[in-house]
Amino acid sequence: MSRVIENPKQFILSKAKEILYHQGYHKLNMRALAKACDIALGTIYNYYPTKKDLVIEMMTDYWQSYLDSVREIVNSEPDIYIKLNNVFNELEVFIRNFRQYWLTPELYGNQDYVDGGLQKEYGFMEKLIVIIEDVLIKEAVNKNVRIKLGTRETANFIIMNFITIIQMPFFRYEKFELFLKELLE
Repeated sequence: MSRVIENPKQFILSKAKEILYHQGYHKLNMRALAKACDIALGTIYNYYPTKKDLVIEMMTDYWQSYLDSVREIVNSEPDIYIKLNNVFNELEVFIRNFRQYWLTPELYGNQDYVDGGLQKEYGFMEKLIVIIEDVLIKEAVNKNVRIKLGTRETANFIIMNFITIIQMPFFRYEKFELFLKELLE
């Protein structure tokens, strides 16, 4: 009798992440995944017809987890500057992990992964910008703050500077926050 798996797609995804995180991208293949899941290889292919589909789903899941944590941050903290600092800190961890696990030559040497991954990444960046824009709108309404550049442009400005500060730490977050205070008050 075959075994029943509660949520097979998520189970396969979690085992694939374990392989990626502990053994690296080069060890992630459908046969190894089927063995780790203790299910038939055909079952893996039923849910993920190609390794590309699996990897893009893993990236999507990784991004979604990050966005969920950002939503939790912005909903739990009343002060906008603490919210933004916490989002920045969470983004810093996310980007460092993303580099380690996802920006591998094996993955980004393949144009299919690049195209599919970048398309998804742009969508998630857009969602992140919308979350920050919502924070700015609430701040403007609740504290009668005038957002000088407009909420959309300011949200874009914040996220792009967060990424730049993380990737090129010549400028510290604390200094950027001073700019934000000028911009938002």
